[in-house]
Amino acid sequence: MDNTNQDYSLRGEQTRKELIDAACDLFILNGFHATTTRQITDKLGLVAGTLYNHFDSKITLFEAVLDTYHPWLRIPEVLRNASGKTVEEYIRDASEKLLREWDKRPELIRLHLIEVLEFNGQHIPALFEKTFTTVSKTIEEVRAKDEKLKDVNVPLLYRAVLGLFFGYLMSDKAIVDKENKFKESSFIEGGFDYFADAYLYGLFNQNINQPGKK
Repeated sequence: MDNTNQDYSLRGEQTRKELIDAACDLFILNGFHATTTRQITDKLGLVAGTLYNHFDSKITLFEAVLDTYHPWLRIPEVLRNASGKTVEEYIRDASEKLLREWDKRPELIRLHLIEVLEFNGQHIPALFEKTFTTVSKTIEEVRAKDEKLKDVNVPLLYRAVLGLFFGYLMSDKAIVDKENKFKESSFIEGGFDYFADAYLYGLFNQNINQPGKK
Protein backbone atom coordinates (compact mmCIF):
# COMPACT_ATOMS: atom_id res chain seq x y z
CA MET A 1 0.00 0.00 0.00
CA ASP A 2 1.48 3.35 -1.04
CA ASN A 3 1.47 6.38 1.26
CA THR A 4 -1.52 8.02 -0.47
CA ASN A 5 -3.74 4.95 -0.05
CA GLN A 6 -2.52 4.47 3.51
CA ASP A 7 -3.34 8.08 4.42
CA TYR A 8 -6.77 7.72 2.84
CA SER A 9 -7.42 4.53 4.80
CA LEU A 10 -6.35 6.15 8.06
CA ARG A 11 -8.58 9.16 7.41
CA GLY A 12 -11.46 6.81 6.66
CA GLU A 13 -10.96 4.92 9.92
CA GLN A 14 -10.73 8.19 11.83
CA THR A 15 -13.95 9.49 10.24
CA ARG A 16 -15.71 6.22 11.05
CA LYS A 17 -14.63 6.48 14.68
CA GLU A 18 -15.78 10.11 14.85
CA LEU A 19 -19.18 9.14 13.44
CA ILE A 20 -19.53 6.41 16.07
CA ASP A 21 -18.59 8.84 18.85
CA ALA A 22 -20.93 11.58 17.60
CA ALA A 23 -23.78 9.12 17.15
CA CYS A 24 -23.21 7.72 20.64
CA ASP A 25 -23.50 11.20 22.18
CA LEU A 26 -26.67 12.02 20.22
CA PHE A 27 -28.34 8.65 20.81
CA ILE A 28 -27.72 9.07 24.54
CA LEU A 29 -29.14 12.60 24.43
CA ASN A 30 -32.15 12.06 22.15
CA GLY A 31 -32.71 8.34 21.75
CA PHE A 32 -32.30 6.41 18.51
CA HIS A 33 -35.46 7.34 16.61
CA ALA A 34 -35.28 11.02 17.57
CA THR A 35 -31.72 11.33 16.26
CA THR A 36 -31.32 12.00 12.54
CA THR A 37 -28.36 11.14 10.36
CA ARG A 38 -28.07 14.83 9.47
CA GLN A 39 -27.71 15.73 13.15
CA ILE A 40 -24.84 13.26 13.38
CA THR A 41 -22.97 14.60 10.36
CA ASP A 42 -23.73 18.23 11.29
CA LYS A 43 -22.15 17.62 14.69
CA LEU A 44 -18.91 16.80 12.89
CA GLY A 45 -19.25 19.41 10.15
CA LEU A 46 -19.50 16.72 7.47
CA VAL A 47 -21.59 16.49 4.31
CA ALA A 48 -24.78 14.53 5.05
CA GLY A 49 -23.98 11.68 2.68
CA THR A 50 -20.60 11.03 4.31
CA LEU A 51 -22.24 8.74 6.87
CA TYR A 52 -23.24 6.29 4.14
CA ASN A 53 -19.64 5.94 3.00
CA HIS A 54 -19.05 4.11 6.28
CA PHE A 55 -22.42 2.66 7.34
CA ASP A 56 -25.30 1.18 5.36
CA SER A 57 -27.91 2.79 7.60
CA LYS A 58 -28.54 4.48 10.92
CA ILE A 59 -29.25 1.06 12.40
CA THR A 60 -25.84 -0.31 11.39
CA LEU A 61 -24.31 2.82 12.93
CA PHE A 62 -26.21 2.12 16.16
CA GLU A 63 -24.93 -1.46 16.08
CA ALA A 64 -21.38 -0.11 15.73
CA VAL A 65 -22.01 2.13 18.75
CA LEU A 66 -23.16 -0.88 20.76
CA ASP A 67 -20.12 -2.87 19.62
CA THR A 68 -17.88 -0.04 20.80
CA TYR A 69 -19.49 1.26 23.99
CA HIS A 70 -21.86 -1.30 25.48
CA PRO A 71 -20.69 -2.00 29.06
CA TRP A 72 -20.72 -5.77 28.59
CA LEU A 73 -17.61 -5.34 26.46
CA ARG A 74 -15.64 -4.36 29.56
CA ILE A 75 -16.46 -7.61 31.37
CA PRO A 76 -13.65 -9.87 30.04
CA GLU A 77 -10.90 -7.48 31.15
CA VAL A 78 -12.60 -7.00 34.51
CA LEU A 79 -12.85 -10.76 35.07
CA ARG A 80 -9.20 -11.13 34.18
CA ASN A 81 -8.22 -8.60 36.84
CA ALA A 82 -10.70 -9.62 39.56
CA SER A 83 -9.59 -11.46 42.68
CA GLY A 84 -10.96 -12.99 45.88
CA LYS A 85 -10.47 -15.86 48.30
CA THR A 86 -13.81 -17.42 47.31
CA VAL A 87 -16.03 -17.43 44.22
CA GLU A 88 -18.39 -15.04 46.02
CA GLU A 89 -15.56 -12.60 46.69
CA TYR A 90 -14.39 -12.95 43.09
CA ILE A 91 -17.86 -12.04 41.74
CA ARG A 92 -18.17 -9.12 44.16
CA ASP A 93 -14.71 -7.82 43.22
CA ALA A 94 -15.44 -8.19 39.49
CA SER A 95 -18.72 -6.30 39.88
CA GLU A 96 -17.07 -3.51 41.88
CA LYS A 97 -14.37 -3.14 39.23
CA LEU A 98 -17.02 -3.05 36.51
CA LEU A 99 -18.90 -0.35 38.41
CA ARG A 100 -15.70 1.71 38.64
CA GLU A 101 -15.30 1.36 34.88
CA TRP A 102 -18.93 2.36 34.46
CA ASP A 103 -18.47 5.44 36.63
CA LYS A 104 -16.13 6.84 34.00
CA ARG A 105 -19.12 7.24 31.66
CA PRO A 106 -22.35 6.46 33.54
CA GLU A 107 -24.50 8.00 30.79
CA LEU A 108 -23.80 4.92 28.65
CA ILE A 109 -26.64 3.15 30.44
CA ARG A 110 -28.87 4.97 27.96
CA LEU A 111 -27.54 2.74 25.18
CA HIS A 112 -28.77 -0.34 27.03
CA LEU A 113 -32.14 1.30 27.71
CA ILE A 114 -32.48 2.38 24.06
CA GLU A 115 -31.74 -1.18 22.97
CA VAL A 116 -34.40 -2.55 25.32
CA LEU A 117 -37.07 0.11 24.75
CA GLU A 118 -36.63 1.05 21.09
CA PHE A 119 -35.36 -2.25 19.67
CA ASN A 120 -37.09 -4.68 22.04
CA GLY A 121 -33.69 -6.12 22.91
CA GLN A 122 -33.09 -7.53 19.43
CA HIS A 123 -29.33 -6.92 19.62
CA ILE A 124 -28.89 -8.36 23.10
CA PRO A 125 -28.48 -12.04 22.04
CA ALA A 126 -25.65 -11.12 19.65
CA LEU A 127 -24.01 -8.92 22.29
CA PHE A 128 -24.32 -11.69 24.86
CA GLU A 129 -22.84 -14.25 22.47
CA LYS A 130 -19.96 -11.96 21.52
CA THR A 131 -19.04 -11.15 25.09
CA PHE A 132 -19.71 -14.66 26.38
CA THR A 133 -17.25 -16.13 23.86
CA THR A 134 -14.55 -13.77 25.12
CA VAL A 135 -15.60 -14.26 28.74
CA SER A 136 -15.35 -18.04 28.40
CA LYS A 137 -11.77 -17.77 27.13
CA THR A 138 -10.94 -15.31 29.89
CA ILE A 139 -12.39 -17.53 32.62
CA GLU A 140 -10.45 -20.51 31.26
CA GLU A 141 -7.28 -18.44 31.61
CA VAL A 142 -8.23 -17.40 35.14
CA ARG A 143 -9.23 -20.94 36.15
CA ALA A 144 -5.85 -22.25 35.02
CA LYS A 145 -4.22 -19.94 37.58
CA ASP A 146 -6.83 -20.03 40.35
CA GLU A 147 -7.83 -23.26 42.09
CA LYS A 148 -11.04 -21.84 43.56
CA LEU A 149 -12.56 -21.33 40.10
CA LYS A 150 -11.72 -24.74 38.63
CA ASP A 151 -15.25 -26.13 39.14
CA VAL A 152 -17.19 -22.95 38.49
CA ASN A 153 -20.15 -22.98 36.08
CA VAL A 154 -19.02 -20.50 33.39
CA PRO A 155 -22.49 -19.41 32.15
CA LEU A 156 -23.66 -18.90 35.73
CA LEU A 157 -20.54 -16.93 36.62
CA TYR A 158 -21.07 -14.64 33.64
CA ARG A 159 -24.74 -14.15 34.48
CA ALA A 160 -23.79 -13.59 38.13
CA VAL A 161 -21.51 -10.69 37.28
CA LEU A 162 -24.03 -9.24 34.80
CA GLY A 163 -26.88 -9.63 37.27
CA LEU A 164 -25.08 -8.07 40.20
CA PHE A 165 -23.73 -5.24 38.08
CA PHE A 166 -26.96 -4.32 36.28
CA GLY A 167 -29.19 -5.05 39.26
CA TYR A 168 -27.29 -2.62 41.45
CA LEU A 169 -26.87 -0.14 38.62
CA MET A 170 -30.61 0.03 37.93
CA SER A 171 -31.66 0.12 41.57
CA ASP A 172 -29.17 2.61 42.98
CA LYS A 173 -26.84 4.29 40.52
CA ALA A 174 -28.89 4.93 37.40
CA ILE A 175 -30.77 7.96 38.72
CA VAL A 176 -31.54 10.88 36.40
CA ASP A 177 -32.12 14.32 37.88
CA LYS A 178 -34.32 17.12 36.52
CA GLU A 179 -31.47 18.45 34.41
CA ASN A 180 -31.18 15.07 32.65
CA LYS A 181 -27.88 14.28 34.35
CA PHE A 182 -26.90 10.97 35.90
CA LYS A 183 -26.01 10.81 39.55
CA GLU A 184 -25.57 8.21 42.24
CA SER A 185 -28.48 8.05 44.64
CA SER A 186 -26.70 6.22 47.48
CA PHE A 187 -30.09 5.42 48.98
CA ILE A 188 -28.34 3.74 51.90
CA GLU A 189 -24.80 3.87 53.20
CA GLY A 190 -22.89 0.86 51.92
CA GLY A 191 -25.65 0.19 49.39
CA PHE A 192 -23.54 -2.02 47.15
CA ASP A 193 -22.49 -4.29 50.04
CA TYR A 194 -26.09 -4.80 51.13
CA PHE A 195 -27.23 -5.43 47.56
CA ALA A 196 -24.33 -7.81 46.86
CA ASP A 197 -24.92 -9.80 50.06
CA ALA A 198 -28.60 -10.35 49.21
CA TYR A 199 -27.90 -11.11 45.56
CA LEU A 200 -25.07 -13.55 46.22
CA TYR A 201 -26.99 -15.31 48.99
CA GLY A 202 -29.77 -16.10 46.52
CA LEU A 203 -27.36 -16.96 43.74
CA PHE A 204 -25.29 -19.44 45.70
CA ASN A 205 -28.39 -21.31 46.79
CA GLN A 206 -28.40 -22.32 43.09
CA ASN A 207 -24.95 -23.93 43.45
CA ILE A 208 -22.88 -21.89 41.02
CA ASN A 209 -19.99 -24.30 41.59
CA GLN A 210 -21.74 -27.15 39.82
CA PRO A 211 -20.27 -27.05 36.27
CA GLY A 212 -23.13 -28.95 34.63
CA LYS A 213 -25.97 -27.00 36.20
CA LYS A 214 -27.64 -24.38 33.99
